[in-house]
Amino acid sequence: MRTFWGILVGATLLTISPPLTARAAEPQLWIVTPAAAGALSDCSERAANAVNTKSADARLLSSEALVRWQGGQIRLRGEGTDLERKKDLWDKCFALAVDGRVIVSGATLVPHSARLLRFPVLQVLSWRGRDESLEFELTPAFPADKSTVPVQEWLSRMAELR
Repeated sequence: MRTFWGILVGATLLTISPPLTARAAEPQLWIVTPAAAGALSDCSERAANAVNTKSADARLLSSEALVRWQGGQIRLRGEGTDLERKKDLWDKCFALAVDGRVIVSGATLVPHSARLLRFPVLQVLSWRGRDESLEFELTPAFPADKSTVPVQEWLSRMAELR
């Protein structure tokens, strides 16, 4: 009789308890100060190194944000909806990481920038309004058609963020 009750209690607990599933890793956006103000040419390497070494130069974006790219998008979960000082988001370096592994890194710009960068760029789309939620567009270069990264490699890298 005890075995019957044990089985019954165990089966009941399994049906009412939530399933234990592995939680998908969430991407994180790190903002990194460039070596010198406005010097973005080494951003890809600098941001990746700062995140990998857990440098004090790298700070985690704490606001909720949307990052879009051609063919996909991700929503970054923040500690809340408080918007960070947006002026501190462009002309910086960035790294998008999953499980502490950098997937893509480069520089942040506003969309009207006159710069030509042949490495990944995270455009700050919501740089004007204070009440706008943070939105970014990720491109393989700036402008996007100047990329030196093969399209298939870029798409493969972006697939890791989904």
